[in-house]
Amino acid sequence: MRPNHSPIIKLDRVALRYGNGPEILSDIDMELSPGSFSFLTGASGAGKSSLLKLIYLALAPSRGMVSLFGETLSKLDPEAIQLLKRRIGVVSQDYELIPHLSVFDNAALPLRATGKTRKAYEANTKELLDWVGLGDKLSHSPRTLSGGEQQRVAIARAVMTKPEILIADEPTANVDPDMGQRLLRLFMELNRSGTTIFIATHDMHLLDQFRANRFHLENGSLTMSSTK
Repeated sequence: MRPNHSPIIKLDRVALRYGNGPEILSDIDMELSPGSFSFLTGASGAGKSSLLKLIYLALAPSRGMVSLFGETLSKLDPEAIQLLKRRIGVVSQDYELIPHLSVFDNAALPLRATGKTRKAYEANTKELLDWVGLGDKLSHSPRTLSGGEQQRVAIARAVMTKPEILIADEPTANVDPDMGQRLLRLFMELNRSGTTIFIATHDMHLLDQFRANRFHLENGSLTMSSTK
């Protein structure tokens, strides 16, 4: 855990609109502490995915301030922002797997990007893929996988480096209950090791598994709904 208790994620009066359209997020204020575990809920179309994209730097706000790791993003150059992105694991709804790479190479991509040799990461990658039920599909192309299997590759890739922040958009949406429980245990272990977890979900069973903050999006506004 970090000795610094300042927010690891902070949004101050953040708003977002696409093009000239109306604001889909308005005056969002949010702080997440280092090592916290939080959920984001809201109806389909409420803007949950857009809010997550603001946090993992896939979108820039129309107005307001986003800060990560104590850094105000509007004050950073592109190189500094890329360095911050490397500290965040992301599971998006479209998975973003690289089709010409195998399951193994997709999962290991963050480690390959750091310059590590295959020998250095092979055992850990195989172990993690086995944990998410894909140990028999290491050499398969993502094109041959079901949606749920692709989702599990994306989760393995996101947690491979034990990131400081993990952002996950509906990570259990396409898996059966048993696999959902395995993934929950994976997130719990990651959180125990110090990773800040922020998960968007419709899964009420998932919500009931944790003593965690809950944020709720409705009509473009964010509220903290409860702490269990």
